Amino acid sequence: MKYISVKEASKKWGITERRVRILCSENRIDGVTKSSWAWNIPSNAPKPSDGRIIRHIKNVDLRVNSINFKNLIEKHEKFNKIVSGQKKYLNYFDDSINRFLIMAFSQENLDESDIIRVLNKEYVPSLSYSSQLMILNAKSIIVNCFKQIGYGPIVPTQSKTDPFLSNNRLREINDCLYKGIDDYYVSKYRDKTSNNATPLEDKEVDVAMKIETLIFQYESEWESLNSLVKATFMFSQLLKIQPFLKHNFLFASIIFSIILLEGHYPLAIIPIDLIQELKANLTLTLKRGNYSNLVNMFEVSLISELDSLIALIEK
Repeated sequence: MKYISVKEASKKWGITERRVRILCSENRIDGVTKSSWAWNIPSNAPKPSDGRIIRHIKNVDLRVNSINFKNLIEKHEKFNKIVSGQKKYLNYFDDSINRFLIMAFSQENLDESDIIRVLNKEYVPSLSYSSQLMILNAKSIIVNCFKQIGYGPIVPTQSKTDPFLSNNRLREINDCLYKGIDDYYVSKYRDKTSNNATPLEDKEVDVAMKIETLIFQYESEWESLNSLVKATFMFSQLLKIQPFLKHNFLFASIIFSIILLEGHYPLAIIPIDLIQELKANLTLTLKRGNYSNLVNMFEVSLISELDSLIALIEK
């Protein structure tokens, strides 16, 4: 990758060198690195939006009221104390990814049994080649995230100083869904006037700006929140924005899983028979801005997964 200096970025974007350094230090530029005292900025990095504009358009109507996470936190802490080095966790984790992907693909008009067969490395003649590849690609994204973070017996492969989600990273994750299907596919956010626009969103603000605002909130205002709350906020807002022309529920579900894994939680899995309830909660959440019911639904699922894992490891 080609890099440019602060001075070159300043000239390219029409802002002061001081402003570029501040943006670098705030991790607002995708892919920026520091060697000694100098910032190395990817030549293809987009100009970050003005933070004052972001603060003006950000979604402030995100609330969960007073949810007590004491039970969840206690189980999470207990699990993290005993999971280190536990190889039998890997088999459970593989199974949990499969169950999670059944939920994630629930809006793709695919038969549950066909998804399971593909995940078990069977070829399914009745299913299109592209659908089968997308299922396997989605699983690879989550497995690679698991490896990057490090969990149980797995040693992390990514530096803790690297940003886990960024504007570029979101597009890269979406690109990965198309590996082997369309290797020349490049993720682009949909046009704000496309049919995917939802009645609840501000159509005067383009999609790229909305995503940058979301990442800004994730990295700053949501930083101290429980991972489940952050994941639920991101999942819901991505579905509100509908950043791409298709596969948005799948994409939002994958990002949801990544945020949970980053917080060293297992996956929160909604059974297929409760998907309609999930959708109803999601609709009410986006209309009213109160995430309590949605967070509670995911919390019940997460506690169930933690109970199963603790029981498995303590055997």
